[in-house]
Amino acid sequence: MPRGSSQIDWLHVSSGIWRNLVGGVSLALVISYAASGWAQLEGDKPPVPKGAEQITESRVAATISFLASDELGGRGTGTPEFNIAAAYVASRFRAAGLEGGGTEGSFYHETVTSQVRTPSQVVVESKDKVPVANGGLLAAVDEKITFEGSVGTVALESIKDQESVPKDIAPVVRGSFATTAKGSRALSQLSRIASLLSAAGVKILLLDVDADSEWYKQGGLSRVKPRMESSNRFAIPIILVAPTTQLPEAVRLVVPPLIREQQTMRNVIGVLRGRDPQASSEAILFSAHLDHLGSNPKMEGDNIYNGADDDASGVTAVVTLADAFAAMSERPKRSLVFMAFWGEESGLLGSKQFVATPSWPLEKIIANVNIEMIGRPEGGARGKIWMTGWQESNLGVLMNDSSKRWGVDIFEHPKFSSMLYRASDNWSFVEKGVVAHSFSAGSLHEDYHQVDDEWDRLEIPHMTSVIRGLMLGSLPLIDGSATPAKTASK
Repeated sequence: MPRGSSQIDWLHVSSGIWRNLVGGVSLALVISYAASGWAQLEGDKPPVPKGAEQITESRVAATISFLASDELGGRGTGTPEFNIAAAYVASRFRAAGLEGGGTEGSFYHETVTSQVRTPSQVVVESKDKVPVANGGLLAAVDEKITFEGSVGTVALESIKDQESVPKDIAPVVRGSFATTAKGSRALSQLSRIASLLSAAGVKILLLDVDADSEWYKQGGLSRVKPRMESSNRFAIPIILVAPTTQLPEAVRLVVPPLIREQQTMRNVIGVLRGRDPQASSEAILFSAHLDHLGSNPKMEGDNIYNGADDDASGVTAVVTLADAFAAMSERPKRSLVFMAFWGEESGLLGSKQFVATPSWPLEKIIANVNIEMIGRPEGGARGKIWMTGWQESNLGVLMNDSSKRWGVDIFEHPKFSSMLYRASDNWSFVEKGVVAHSFSAGSLHEDYHQVDDEWDRLEIPHMTSVIRGLMLGSLPLIDGSATPAKTASK
């Protein structure tokens, strides 16, 4: 559909509610349809329910262009920009008429976490206090460490296990370690070596780095960008020095302690209470992660990881579905819970915190429809949706039986359905016994986790069709006529 056709002129035919029995699935639908666009009745397609008119291209574009804007700085967890995005989602839930699903009716499920940042200052000097040039700290520990004496050398590449650490190693050593890995993977490699050195009695490591080294980049980030860690990643401090730096025979080192701060993290949660006295205790959870990678102030030019597809597209779906379901002629029988998580990119942290301290009983969550990356379609799958973990329950089959009646297929991806089942926030719920899957409508494209994941690279008509498909596919779940079940283990 062209972008200019996003405003749909809906014609009201009848305000009555009717039951349409198709394939044994009972759906309460409003007899209304559009005079043009996607919802126009064609052939044997059933009329769409009232509320679906909320899902338009213009609204989708308006939502995602804000969430993925440069002004929100990539929505890094714990940043002021993330908090602005969370407040925006809460305001959308409030405007849709939802009630807060957090403590005492709040729209936030809160967790106090520990954030750490590497100190900006380190002392490297001669015993006469003549400064020695250095590249700052890559890592620090929880206590201040002071050292005066000579520095030994170590071949870091040869350290594979505790037996390979030299027996007579000095308390402060210097060496180099090259890696082809990036980011957290590179840091994990070095962290393992640091742990082995610490166990052998090493107190500080001086790491030789070139100006374009990954270690230099990560060191700069660690000093300006707080990260969430319950325990320190590194067992010893690591100071960066250029390979050409000449150290005095006796060196004085003063490494300040790691900077720790307490910060409140927020999942955003809204509830549309079901109309049925009994079924309303059960809920369908629609979710997506609000966080992305933030920005990298060490990069030149565009340094904002906007995360339009990952996962502003999913959050756009969640708030748009909240608008749509809340606008139905009758509230669903079952309750609907809508959530936007923090910390997915840091290890599913927000969803893990929720399942640890749920504000809605986990045993009463009938299904979790988690939405990930729906903005850029797979080849040959425009307007279609694939579900992770297809073989683990019949949720995909149930939703497809409903959505395909309106021309939107939900299918099993031959590669990603199995591979990515554990890769998003649905997995936190699976581990607690909930039927939970992620729904996607794209692929791991070349802009994934890059600064070019911008909203204007998304296909808004495709996204809009997918969001409609998720609404229509969920109808049997929300009206209580279908309940998903796990697939029996083979």
